[in-house]
Amino acid sequence: MRALAVAAIALLLTTLPAYAQDFSFQNESSYVDETRIMHVLGEVRNDSQSAATNVRITASFYDSQGNLLAEQTQAPKIRVINPGGVAPFEMRYIDSATVSQVARYELTATGQEAESKPASLKILSASSRLDVLGLYFINVNARNDGSETATNPIVIATLYDKDGKVVAVGEALAEGGDRVTDLSPGQNAGFGVVVSERLQTYKAARFSLVADSDQYVSEVATAEAAGVGVSSNKDFTGASSGCLIATAAFGSELAPQVQTLRNFRDGIALNTLAGSSFMAVFNGWYYSFSPQVADFERGQPWLKEAVRASVYPLLGILDLSTQVYGALAFNGEAAIIGAGLTASALIGLLYFAPLSAVLALQGRRRQWNIGRAKYVLVAAWASSLALLGAGELTGGALLMAGTALLVLSAISTVIIAVARAARL
Repeated sequence: MRALAVAAIALLLTTLPAYAQDFSFQNESSYVDETRIMHVLGEVRNDSQSAATNVRITASFYDSQGNLLAEQTQAPKIRVINPGGVAPFEMRYIDSATVSQVARYELTATGQEAESKPASLKILSASSRLDVLGLYFINVNARNDGSETATNPIVIATLYDKDGKVVAVGEALAEGGDRVTDLSPGQNAGFGVVVSERLQTYKAARFSLVADSDQYVSEVATAEAAGVGVSSNKDFTGASSGCLIATAAFGSELAPQVQTLRNFRDGIALNTLAGSSFMAVFNGWYYSFSPQVADFERGQPWLKEAVRASVYPLLGILDLSTQVYGALAFNGEAAIIGAGLTASALIGLLYFAPLSAVLALQGRRRQWNIGRAKYVLVAAWASSLALLGAGELTGGALLMAGTALLVLSAISTVIIAVARAARL
């Protein structure tokens, strides 16, 4: 009997589902509505190395003395959260008689391990508006790019305030004619999301969209929110504009690190002629390989960690470059060139240090005359400045070539300088 009991326990343990315990919460906010129901909103992030399904979030509400007032368990809006992915959630404390006693809350989550869900749904476009009654309407067009029919498709909209906190969440089923429909391979469908939390919608500065179904999910699409009485339209079918590799590493386009990268690009670089010209060259190079790298990265936790580690120094570099830009802001073109040179030099110093070490080591062994490289560098600097001057007058290809050559010259100068210093 004892052996039988042990065998039964072993069988039970092997048949129990495995649960992913590595979850974290971000962008949380809370408010009490006019009916005295407390809402807790935010995003749950899957920090484990496998996808998670049947995720359950538990909110525990406490008074000022630490006494438990109530608990609520709720599923997030997305059915399967891929590794590093996030899903919005909304929890409610519904006892209006004691809501004033809530002093704090705690969030925990568990979920069953699952296969990652392919990102084969595509958000094509979205139009949004906030009416005078506080209703936020988002009309979304999405397509199934997968090989199977996407059943029970929905679109989830998450609204964020200016600080990146979640302030409201809405969702809608796909509509085809007069009925809800599944999405066959290659089929488009419309989704009409209505966010009705009138106390919250006016706070929205940005919103994100994700399409979900039983088989597939989409990449997150983001857009600026519309003001009262103003319509906002966004086409997501053009060339990619997101920081794809960083987004895959940090799990969301709305991660603070990704937002810092985007803000430097959109708020500084693209506001000047020289900056826009360089970004045109950079985007052509970056988006030639980044989608494939990002797809591979999502399934490689070690690569995500490596990318995250490499991004943090870049954030510091961009912060310093932003300060340089501000100091030279009396002339936008001079400011972006100064900021670009600062960023390029520091990138060369930090990220290309191994190359400098190799050059120094090989230079010693083979008696290379690294000093001769200065003639190439002088020619490169002179050419870049000449192209910049001509490009500022004519724009177009000359300015694109000049800005790209200027960045390469700055990086190369630092690499050679460090290599020469290391040989001394």
